[in-house]
Amino acid sequence: MSKSLTDFVPDSLPLTIREHIQTGEVTDKSCSKLATTLYVNQTIPVFLKIGAKGSLEREMNMSQFLYRYELGPKIIAYSSSETHDYLLTEALPGENGTSPRHLRDPEELAAAFGRYLQKLHSLPTDGCPFPQRTQEMWEEARRRGAELEGLMALPYSPKDNVVIHGDYCLPNIIMDRFSLRAFIDLGAGGIGDRHHDLYWGLWTLHYNLQTNAYQEIFLNAYGIHDVDPEGLIYFGELNRLLE
Repeated sequence: MSKSLTDFVPDSLPLTIREHIQTGEVTDKSCSKLATTLYVNQTIPVFLKIGAKGSLEREMNMSQFLYRYELGPKIIAYSSSETHDYLLTEALPGENGTSPRHLRDPEELAAAFGRYLQKLHSLPTDGCPFPQRTQEMWEEARRRGAELEGLMALPYSPKDNVVIHGDYCLPNIIMDRFSLRAFIDLGAGGIGDRHHDLYWGLWTLHYNLQTNAYQEIFLNAYGIHDVDPEGLIYFGELNRLLE
């Protein structure tokens, strides 16, 4: 839940971040325990994200990549101290996919959510900073001690051939009355298999709408001919191993 802050101290921030912060109302918009996200209402509104050292560099790089195509937020500044990362981005007009305005029209929401994922997956992959996302997920599962034999036995071979979001959930898309403004929280993105995003897209529609009634709209808007049910099963299992 958003809350206004009265104890925000800009002087505690690195100079490269602080020089872009003006006096204005600061609201805590955090939705994850892994990072603090602050909205600063100033002449040019900004979001300031603060996480553990090394946790926001990937997001910064992917945001810069998508900004080339006007699909990511503009990076104003990035800094890393001995203990923390700081990422300052311009706040775009609009609301995320879980806003009441968007949830009131679930059919339109599901259709837009599918169309915009297809748009993301249609981008050129040249210059994307993280080219092997499925392999990275495999390696993370191994580090966690997961047994991968069952995954290897599935009748699907992942194809890392599209730009993926990596955490394609309704809070991570900004729209202005269903018109796409940007994708945010891109730290898990890169070149990967489309079914990773499709799996999370289906998951978030069920979670946020509390029904599976709009999943077919989502898949049809995305392009059902590009969806392999075995790929959804594969990435459902891989993500289960990463929980």
